[in-house]
Amino acid sequence: MGTIFHQPTPVEDDGQGFFSEIKGKFWRSLESHDRFIRSLGMATQLLRQPWIWPDRRLLRRMGTLERLGRWKIQEWKDDVSVRAARLDFFSAFRDLAGPRLKQIPDWSDRRRLNAILATFESHLGVPDPFCRPTRARLELTDACNLRCPMCPQGFWDWKRTYAEEWLLDRAAELYPWIYEIDLTSLGETMLSPHFNQCLERLEPHLQVQFITNGLLVNDKNALLLAKHITELHVSIDAAKTETYQKMREVESFPKVVENSKRIVRFKEELGRGLPYLVFNFTITQKNLEDLPDVIRLAADIGFDRVHANFLSVWVPSLNQDSVYWIRERACEVLDYCDGLAQELGVTFLHPPKPVPEHEEESDFHRFCAEAWEFIHLRAEDKITVCCVGAEEYHAPQGADWEAIWDGPAYQNFRKRVNLPDEQAPPLCRSCLFGRDVKPGHPRYHFHEQAVAEHIQAKVIDPFNP
Repeated sequence: MGTIFHQPTPVEDDGQGFFSEIKGKFWRSLESHDRFIRSLGMATQLLRQPWIWPDRRLLRRMGTLERLGRWKIQEWKDDVSVRAARLDFFSAFRDLAGPRLKQIPDWSDRRRLNAILATFESHLGVPDPFCRPTRARLELTDACNLRCPMCPQGFWDWKRTYAEEWLLDRAAELYPWIYEIDLTSLGETMLSPHFNQCLERLEPHLQVQFITNGLLVNDKNALLLAKHITELHVSIDAAKTETYQKMREVESFPKVVENSKRIVRFKEELGRGLPYLVFNFTITQKNLEDLPDVIRLAADIGFDRVHANFLSVWVPSLNQDSVYWIRERACEVLDYCDGLAQELGVTFLHPPKPVPEHEEESDFHRFCAEAWEFIHLRAEDKITVCCVGAEEYHAPQGADWEAIWDGPAYQNFRKRVNLPDEQAPPLCRSCLFGRDVKPGHPRYHFHEQAVAEHIQAKVIDPFNP
């Protein structure tokens, strides 16, 4: 899944008064398509003069260079002349900054430069980037204390794994590079005997996200979460006991609510302002009508946001639970919840409405940058290229994550991830983050075919793909 956090906004080196006004006029002038191309061309020529770019100047100007490179990158993405000029600029920046990346002494500067390189190199599609990951997910276990019918825990069987302590050392090697880490796993991370230790080893600059089912949140865990997590999601999926029973097959709804209140209480006692608190809600036919009351519950107990997503159908047994079959009603409920959330002061995030008339409209070519920005450390001695595991590599203890990141298998994946339609890897063709599929289209909801093809693939030797 895509991350909630964003790279830090570059701090522009704008001056005051006269010089600030000149800079303002320059950026306003770039609203002109032709002026932007000319400015980008001049900047590209300057970047190709390395003698005028000592490290100090490069670091001082990198925010401005990033802003220029990303200027209207979405609005003008289909313009051939802008795209050509932009890629030329990205290439010149890469040639200048890439070889210097690991030589920058200050890690804050190095992370910032790395994030810009990751953006530019992903758009270039280079299989052998200079950039290192900017985000990571660390899975301490794929075991869970629930078997929810809509989750792989409920319909696939495998030997559950608990990461050994050495995986924390591998993660620590990433920390100087990354801005964000997600401690969410395929199971319930708090089952891991190393969960507390993991939290205590996190570095202060990291933004930390975590999704839990909330059942293990006692006072000790609530205090740890309130101290260390930046954004905490509790998967609730219901507003009353009977619906929770249908969704999770346990009668634990009151416990989840009480534990959520416990987190709020410890957050208030610490006076930290964080974690940002979110209720996660997977929308199905079973629980759609509970959604307004979950928003009310969030407002009542002090959660900041409700984040809803539509059920992803991975196996045929889930087919009839999909809201695809009741799209008009789903749109009505979402419209009501948008207004309700605004009234109550709760942020409500959800995908675009599954408008029935979009059934025949979809574009599968949205760009995905995960293979240049993200790395997923699995409990089962694997490294995967994204949160859905579109490709997995053997990575036992002692394996160098950088060697795998730079190795032939990862490079091969980068060559294929953004290919159109059926040329892309199976899970990439159906990925809701890497493909612009409208929720009114069945491909947004039903993934059985892609999963069936994907699970036939084996874990790959990262050096002999």
